[in-house]
Amino acid sequence: MNKNSQKKIGLALSGGGYRAAAYHIGTLRALNRLGILDKVNVISSVSGGSITAAYYALHKDNYEEFEHSFINKLQKGVLFSSVINLIVVIAFFTLSVWLLGWWILLLDFILLFCLWFYFLPFSFWIEKAYNKLFFKNNKLSDFPEKPLIAINSTDIETGTLFTFSQIKMAGYKYEGKEKKIVFKHEQFPIAKAVMASSCVPFAFSPVKISAKYCNVPYKEGDKKPLLIDGGLYDNQGAHKLCEKSSNYHTQLNIVSDAGTSEMSSKWAFNTPLLLKKTADIMMKRIQTFQLKNNIFSHHHDNGLRFAYLALLWDACDRPIKSFVNNILEEHIATELFEYQNLNKNDISNLKSNNLIVKETAFQNLVEQLKQNIGWTELEKIMPSMEEHKIAKSVGTNLIALKKSQIDALIKHSNWLTEVQVKLYLPYLVTQNK
Repeated sequence: MNKNSQKKIGLALSGGGYRAAAYHIGTLRALNRLGILDKVNVISSVSGGSITAAYYALHKDNYEEFEHSFINKLQKGVLFSSVINLIVVIAFFTLSVWLLGWWILLLDFILLFCLWFYFLPFSFWIEKAYNKLFFKNNKLSDFPEKPLIAINSTDIETGTLFTFSQIKMAGYKYEGKEKKIVFKHEQFPIAKAVMASSCVPFAFSPVKISAKYCNVPYKEGDKKPLLIDGGLYDNQGAHKLCEKSSNYHTQLNIVSDAGTSEMSSKWAFNTPLLLKKTADIMMKRIQTFQLKNNIFSHHHDNGLRFAYLALLWDACDRPIKSFVNNILEEHIATELFEYQNLNKNDISNLKSNNLIVKETAFQNLVEQLKQNIGWTELEKIMPSMEEHKIAKSVGTNLIALKKSQIDALIKHSNWLTEVQVKLYLPYLVTQNK
């Protein structure tokens, strides 16, 4: 216990637009109830998770007020100005055809193709909306000292993460021995950082960092950040927590994943839609690789520990049964057996060739774990199948959510966070008893 009490706690908030922003409220609620939230050292986020991370950091001193105000704000969209921009462009093209004839339409399309981000600077308008609704002109330096906030975006210039925080803003090739460009983070707008983190490719225009935020002026040949959605590189937000040489490295990590990567061949009847499906498959592959690598690869080296929760997982006792299966597959750190006080004979019998002995051991361990984590009480806050269905049906856009959608998302993550933390990071709960 003393060894783990000295380790840093990290929280990763995944992407997924407003769906993710709402889902992570439940994670924060559960951690607050367990007495863990104030002990979190680093919150690393991407895309929609960055909205929650940044807003929480600015209002952390009053959790109840944070949650109440944030839920109200998520019932307001941020796309109004972008829609008006789109309507104006369509009206301009229509007028040009009316005045000059159909031949001008070809020129219109060429101009749109070459100057898309100038005609439709959606990121600019959404940043303004973020600032007005959530961040009120706050800068990175307005974040509290703790927790350290890591708002992650993907840099097209380097193909790696670019991270904003209250201590620095930096990415690969911009710091280190060469230090070609060192950025001024103190006055950088939080709204712009969150916009960069949630800048969905194909939909929004990439975010640039102007020269006024550089200590060293841009020179010809310098790499200049061009930022898009952080979820493109790391859709769970956990990457920075795993980098041992990083300022954001933590050992005990909780990952809140609002992804619903259920695959289907529906709506794949043309090239653009097929490209979207292809991107979904690639993202699912990254997500699966990260999850398996973090949970199954680090427990042998006495290093990183992870508790994962995902919106995709059904609301039932499956997480407990999965924990026992992970014991069987030797994916669980031995130290957890001690904290959970599991019967060693039952653990040994999981590998028995006698199916009756094996099944009995499995059920004994499931029941023991249920008792350990207080399953009877957890069942009372577990979402129904209908509530889970509502939560999974919420899209990954930035359109205003209904209160019923927000409540369903919160209920799932609130319940599952407590289940997974008590299973995979029980020492965090023990320390607060």
